[in-house]
Amino acid sequence: MNSEEKTVLQLRFKGSDEKVLTFSFPKAVSGLTTGTIAEAMNAIATLGLFSRKGVTLYDSAVSGAYVKTTTQELYKV
Repeated sequence: MNSEEKTVLQLRFKGSDEKVLTFSFPKAVSGLTTGTIAEAMNAIATLGLFSRKGVTLYDSAVSGAYVKTTTQELYKV
C-alpha cells in the first residue's frame, strides 16, 4: 500500500480568553529560522487583526513548529 508524508507549519497562539489556537500553513517555506518565526508570530499578535465575540484571537505567541504526518494506506476499495 501507499504512504504519504505531509509537512505543515503550525503556529500556536493564546487568545485573550487564554484558549490555545492553531494557525496552520500547509504550503509554508521549509527551513524558516526560529527568529523569523518568532518575529512573524509577534507581528500577528501585535496587530490584533482577529477577533470573535469579544475575544481577541492570536493574542500572544505560544509556539511554532513544522509538523510532519505520515498517512499509510491500509485498505482501499
